[in-house]
Amino acid sequence: METADLIQQIVELQRKVDRARRQYELDIWMSLPLTMAQLKCLFFISNKGSTNSRKLAEALRVTPTNITGIIDRLVKQGLVSRAGDAQDRRILVLKATTKGKRLVANLRERKRSSFSKVLAYMSRDELTALYKGLTSLAGVVEARTEEVNAAH
Repeated sequence: METADLIQQIVELQRKVDRARRQYELDIWMSLPLTMAQLKCLFFISNKGSTNSRKLAEALRVTPTNITGIIDRLVKQGLVSRAGDAQDRRILVLKATTKGKRLVANLRERKRSSFSKVLAYMSRDELTALYKGLTSLAGVVEARTEEVNAAH
């Protein structure tokens, strides 16, 4: 099989795995009292540690005005805190609260747990082959990320 064909097959298999995993995890996401926009904001804020509305809006490719209502609702639910910046009082710093961090951590753990249960159906040889392949993939992705970051 040609390299391009092999790559295409791998991409298709990854999509198939992703689709199947989403079905297992659908109940997790459907039970959340958050909109997708709120969830995206919470994950972004949690991943960054702290941010502001402008950076959040840029990441989501919306205007800061669109972010205001979403942040208001996240603050009201106790998932995000909003405080003035010590250096620039015009900027509001957004951080995930303990409750918000717990929610994100819980979602990640449930996803890991779900995936672990699926992997448990594989043989030791299959798991070893998958481990080797994913280790190689992770190395390439990390190297590529470093290249991209160095270019910026």
